[in-house]
Amino acid sequence: MKSICSADHIIGYNESAIAKGERNDCVVRAIASTFGLKYDIAHEFVADKFKRKPRKGTFNTALKLSSLMDNIKGIPYSVIPKANLTYPGSARHQKNGGRPTNITLSMFIEKYPKGKYLVIKKGHAFSVIDGVVVGNASDGNHLRVKIYFALKVEE
Repeated sequence: MKSICSADHIIGYNESAIAKGERNDCVVRAIASTFGLKYDIAHEFVADKFKRKPRKGTFNTALKLSSLMDNIKGIPYSVIPKANLTYPGSARHQKNGGRPTNITLSMFIEKYPKGKYLVIKKGHAFSVIDGVVVGNASDGNHLRVKIYFALKVEE
């Protein structure tokens, strides 16, 4: 799976004094890369809208993004319905009353090969842009992780 480190994709990341002192900023990097924003602008947006403290993670991101009604910095987006992020699961689990299962990263990329997406798995956020994973260096290697939330940037 092709993947790009978000530092190489985000505008102004290497020059940002804020980025040099940050950690646990995957949501900031995901918003910056998905929406094509400078790192400092995305950092300010997440701090303002999500009440993120410096060097602390962003919690309940999926809930906050799905309830945020205005566009992010004037760029429209749509939340992908939960039904599109699940599949029935195996027949063995369905016979035993099993519930639908979340799709994996590889299934997501197969289902949505074109476009800009912000994707959330348990405890982490990253971007998928035209089938390429943009995030931490190892994000593209974990194709079996379950996807819990995704939004698409409308272009």
